[in-house]
Amino acid sequence: MSEMKDMALLGQYSGKGSEEAFAEIVRRHIDLVYSVALRYAGRAEDAQDIAQTVFTLLCRKAGKLREGTVLTGWLYETTRYTALRFMRNNIRRQLRERQAQAVGGDSESVWRHLAPLLEEGMTRLSEGDRTLLALRYFENKSGAETATALGIEEWAARKRIERAVEKLRLFFARRRVSVSAGALTAAISAHSVQAAPVALAGTVAAAAVANGVAGSGSVATVVTGALKLMTWTNTKTGIGGLIVAASLTVPFVIQHQAQAKMRELDQSARRRAEELSRLQEDNDRLSDSAANRSFASNQRQDLENLRIEAAALREETNEIARLGAEKRRLEAKIRHDQPKTVVEEKEDAMAKMSYSRSWVIAFHEYAEQNGGRFPAKFEDAAAFLSGDATNAAALATEQFEIVFHGMLSSLKAPQDVIALREKEAWEVTTSDNPNVKWAKAYCFADGHAEVHMERENNFDVFERKHSPDENGDTQTR
Repeated sequence: MSEMKDMALLGQYSGKGSEEAFAEIVRRHIDLVYSVALRYAGRAEDAQDIAQTVFTLLCRKAGKLREGTVLTGWLYETTRYTALRFMRNNIRRQLRERQAQAVGGDSESVWRHLAPLLEEGMTRLSEGDRTLLALRYFENKSGAETATALGIEEWAARKRIERAVEKLRLFFARRRVSVSAGALTAAISAHSVQAAPVALAGTVAAAAVANGVAGSGSVATVVTGALKLMTWTNTKTGIGGLIVAASLTVPFVIQHQAQAKMRELDQSARRRAEELSRLQEDNDRLSDSAANRSFASNQRQDLENLRIEAAALREETNEIARLGAEKRRLEAKIRHDQPKTVVEEKEDAMAKMSYSRSWVIAFHEYAEQNGGRFPAKFEDAAAFLSGDATNAAALATEQFEIVFHGMLSSLKAPQDVIALREKEAWEVTTSDNPNVKWAKAYCFADGHAEVHMERENNFDVFERKHSPDENGDTQTR
């Protein structure tokens, strides 16, 4: 059984219920999953819980993975999503002084500088690049084995790996950790995957099968949350998203027209995004070929035509953005006209808090590289926004405004100072409390977010209390 490929083993489990096959998959990949989880969580106990959840997810989705899936890449991505969800309410992002000098010394010394930043750096890469690096350096596959797993030529895999390593090296350089590509890959190969506790593989396999059949408790909660996060992230690849169904209280004709318009916008945006993605893949493929052998004149012309066509499609991104804004406007109109359930209102509030918190975390990173000052515009901090900042509610910066853009060191109590707020309050429709009728989302300078509620649509008193005076104090102190 050890010679069988991953997907064949998974097919035995999904088709015949072979727990032995599933246990073999866990044995092969437990070290990778555990190590990625440990870098996110920082605690062995949390990493074990995350690993348990990841294999429970695999158990549930065993029969649904498409043919040709590279299980190493799938497990790596799923571990990331699960760890993000697991740590969502326990974010302890530590802003640290990073060394300005180049990192040198042996592999272990280099690794001490890389480890705290590695998963953030991997987040900035594409899924394809992450799968390449996970196969080549996390699981230490040879170049030929990596190419075979992905179904591409070895030379093409080598070129793509070189580009992915260079992107990762530049990420570390921007964080003032200067390291050569050779030292970077050597350190990752030697230290990125740690042996999981001896008994963990057996425990995980048995519990995953049990939870996959009928999950309950905290593991089931995280599984559900991770599935939702994975679904939300995959949905972001197109301009479209989930179309909110209009309530029966909305006149049928208006509802039908709005939904038809939204579907049209979705389809148009998806077609253009797919075409751009296809052309980009063709462009990369031809570029790789050009780097390894000379092209005939007609092939070079094909490459040039593809580049021209790709450039034209990029120019249409402004149109796609406009379509997206129009879609959000129509969705907002439908949402405004229909009553929401308690769950829907809570999900909207959570999405707004998560979105604003992602931006304030980016503000902190911007401040770290700009003398401690918060940005005055979203564009200033956009480069620091995490690639995994989940936004399932199609929120946009136009719905928020930056309140504090001064020196962070001037604040005596950053947890009391509003850094970012929602521009317009929304009416709460599901509360029986007469003192809760309107709500707005806020994120404070220390990075925590909350939704504040008032009886009337007037938040002036609350906002004054959480604005700093010239001495950095607030009225709450």
